[in-house]
Parts: sequence; C-alpha cells; structure tokens
Amino acid sequence: MLESVLDIPYWFELLATVTASIGGAMVATRARYDIFGVIVITIITGLFGAIFRDVLLQDYGIYAFQQPSLIVACVITALVVFYFGQLVTYITRVVDVIDSLSLGMWGVITVGKALSAGLSIVPAVMLAAIASVGGGIVRDALMGRPINAFQPGSLYGTAAVIGSTVFALMKTYAILPQYAPFICLALVAAIRMSSLFFGINTKPSHDLSMPLLDAMSKPVEHLKHRDD
Repeated sequence: MLESVLDIPYWFELLATVTASIGGAMVATRARYDIFGVIVITIITGLFGAIFRDVLLQDYGIYAFQQPSLIVACVITALVVFYFGQLVTYITRVVDVIDSLSLGMWGVITVGKALSAGLSIVPAVMLAAIASVGGGIVRDALMGRPINAFQPGSLYGTAAVIGSTVFALMKTYAILPQYAPFICLALVAAIRMSSLFFGINTKPSHDLSMPLLDAMSKPVEHLKHRDD
C-alpha cells in the first residue's frame, strides 16, 4: 500500500483533489457538457496527475484506487458545480486562491511521497510538476482545447516547480521540517497570486539568433575597417 511509506495525511490529499477538481468541473460546465461529461472531466482533472505519479513510482499501487473516497469526492464536486455553477462564478477570486493552494498541496504531497519512496530531489520535483499539471493537460487534450499549462500566461507550472524544489531541499536536509510543507504552500500561493495580481506572465519563444549574429559580427566589421 502506498500510504505505508508516506507521512502525508489522507485529508491533505483529499483537499488537494477537491480543489483541483473544481477547476475541471467549471471548465466542463462552461463547455456545456452533460452531467456524465462533467463528472468524467472533473475526475480526470482532480486525479489523473496523481495517478500518473503513482504509476511512475511503481510498487506502491495507485492511491486513488486504494482510497475510492477520492473518486467520490470528485463526483460530488462535479454535481455541485454542475447544478450550482453560477454561484461558483461569484467567488472566482476565492477559487483562484483555492487553486493556488491546491498547486502547492500537490507539490508537497508528491515530493513527500517521492522522497519517502527513495527518490532523489530532481525526480521528486519532476513528479511534482507532473502531478500538479497532469490532470489539466489531459483535460485540455480530451476537450480539444489548447493546453493551458503550455500557453504563455500567469505563472502556474513554474510556481509548482519552484515551491516543490524548495520543499524537496528543506525535507532532504531537514531544514525546519515541521514548517517546510507550509512554507512550500505559502511560496507557491504567493508566486501564483502575485502573477495574477500584477500581471506577471510568461512569454512565447523569441528567436535571438539575428541579434546574436549581429552582435558577433560587429567586432569583425570593426577589425575590417581598421585594416582598411
């Protein structure tokens, strides 16, 4: 059983699952899916990242299948948003805060599980990134939407990686072990909310080949003029 090697409490993973699934339920209802579609998309958003994480960890089983209440929680979330979605839109800012906390929770949970299973810092952070954005990636792919996690915009996956890295380092080197999870949560939430509030966005690729070539050619041209 996966929980036998972990020190992450069950309620923490339950809360992270529910907060992540809210976003999936909202996207599905706005796309005018029926109740079955909303439930499927909600479960995928809430659990697929964690399922993929557990598959990569091997040997310990899939936690969502060991704890079916996580799936039930996603279904209940889907039903609430499906029938009372308008009420959820009135608390969009609150949902943003919840989503930011969920992002940090997945980082804490996944890094904790990965380190407890014997992985080092780098693969633990990699798994945390997968668990944080994996559900949203599969959701967008199934819905035929541009994958939000890969689009220029507010800091999301980046916030998860930074917070997960800090937590992995603190946990590995026993730096404030009692407070490390909360520091990670606060850091991820602060990065995410600051990005939303101050409009700090990632940018699409920008080819610097020509400016670099121009800069490299200037010394050559200068020497050429001197020889002339």
